[in-house]
This record gives sequence, structure tokens and C-alpha cells, in this order.
Amino acid sequence: MSGTNQRLDWLVLGILVVTWGSAFAGLKIAVEGIHPFWVSAIRLWVAALTLWLLGSARGEQMPRFSLRRGSPWPAYALVGLVGFAAPFFMFSTAAQSLPSAVNAICNGASPVFTVALAHLFLADERMTVQKAVGVGLGFVGLLTLVWPTLSGGLSLEIGFLVLAIGAAALYAASNILMRKAPPFPSTVGALMMCLAGAVFATVGALVLEGPPAPPPLVPLLVTIALGVASSGLGTVGWVWLLQRRGAVFSSMTVYLLPVWATIIGVGLMGERPGWSAFAALALILAGVALTNAPRRAAA
Repeated sequence: MSGTNQRLDWLVLGILVVTWGSAFAGLKIAVEGIHPFWVSAIRLWVAALTLWLLGSARGEQMPRFSLRRGSPWPAYALVGLVGFAAPFFMFSTAAQSLPSAVNAICNGASPVFTVALAHLFLADERMTVQKAVGVGLGFVGLLTLVWPTLSGGLSLEIGFLVLAIGAAALYAASNILMRKAPPFPSTVGALMMCLAGAVFATVGALVLEGPPAPPPLVPLLVTIALGVASSGLGTVGWVWLLQRRGAVFSSMTVYLLPVWATIIGVGLMGERPGWSAFAALALILAGVALTNAPRRAAA
């Protein structure tokens, strides 16, 4: 691979880290003026429109919608619910109380959940001793994050932490579901998932919250930016990088994303996470490193 191509790969990786890592600070701003349920719905509709425009420019078309056997829509709609609508609801709701850095640290545990679920549901992804140690470190990190609040007695903050951790687990579940989905070009697959997620999110927002109030300008602009950059173009960039450089190179976004989100939260948002957040970050990143490292590296 030429040096120019390698620089392009690193540039895309850096853009993904900045875009996804900054999204948690963006969520914090968005939910100050828009209900979390509608932040999720608007974000997904904007992402779907962005992907539709991109796919149309590339001459790519979605398959006709159908729920019949053999259609790709049921599989991608399920991923849209589990990997987009539901975790977006949960992270947006958690952003009302949790610092953006803590939200991002919880999200950083999703590869640890993925390894655990893959062992249960994928025959070719069995647990090894190295992966088991990594999963253990990741869960110790989550316990470290939760323990200071839990030791002080049950509180509302525990509920928000559980929501954020649950959202990370759903991201992991969507990774497993994607293994079962029929292959499509990255833009088309992402469009089907975002479109299905947008429908689920809108129905959920209408049922649980009712019609939205007119949103303030700044939260609305931030929500639109989240849809275009993080949920729309970011998904395509991730798949493109995964196809070019593989899972090991692409997984570096997992290590760098919570670090960048913590820098944004502390430096720009004025957040002051406690010692447990930084200890949890170190433990979770160590766990992710072990679960993603090639086996020969352990030898």
C-alpha cells in the first residue's frame, strides 16, 4: 500500500475519532433544548436523508421494501432498531444527567460486550483465555464506573448509567445481527438501517412523549450535525475503512474515541469526571485491547 493511501486511511480514522468522540458533547447540547426521544428521531431522519443523497449520487438504489422471506429488509430493520433507534434513545436520555465523557466511556465497552455475545451466538468466535481476561477487565471497568454512585445508595444517576451501559450492549448485539444480514454496499446498508431506525424512533417518540415542540435553533443545528456527520457519513466512513484495512486497524477508533470525548468534555464542556471515570477508562481500554489483539501477539 502506497504512502498516500496510508495517509488517507489515517486521515479517515482521525475524522471518525473526532466526529464520533465529539458526538457525546453534541448530545449534551442537543438535549438541553430538545427532548431526548426527538433528538434521536430527528438525528436518524437527517442521517437517512444524507445517505439517500450520497447513494443517489453514486447510482446505488435500495431494494424494494418487503417483509417476505428472502427480503433483506427484516434483517436490516432489526439492526435499525437494536443498533440505532434504541441505543440512540438511551444515550440521549443518559446525556441529560451524565457528563459526555462518562457516556463515551460506557460506549467504549461495546467491543467487550461484542466478544461475550459472539461466544454465545457465533460458532466461529469462541472465547479464548486472552479474550476472557479482556472481557473481565472491561466489566471490572464498568463496575469501577458505577460503584461510587452505587455505594452511596440507589439514585437517579444509577439509572442513567445503566441506560448508557445498556446502549453499549445493544451496539454489541447489532454487530452480531449484522453477521446474519445479507451483504449490501456500505451506503445502501447504512441507509436501510437508519431509515428503519428513524421510523422506530419516531413511533417511540410519539407514543412516549407526544408531538415535539418547536426546537431552539442551536440544539436543532447540533442535532442536524449529529445526523449528517456522526450517524450518516460516519457510518459510511467506518465501513469503507473496515473494507480497506480490516478490523484491527479500524478498531483503533474504539481506543481513541473515549479519550477524545474525555478531552472535549473536560476541556470544552467544563466537566470534571471523578477518579472512577478515569480508572474505568483505563480498564475498559485494556480490556478492548486484549479482546481485539491477534492471538500471536499474546504468544
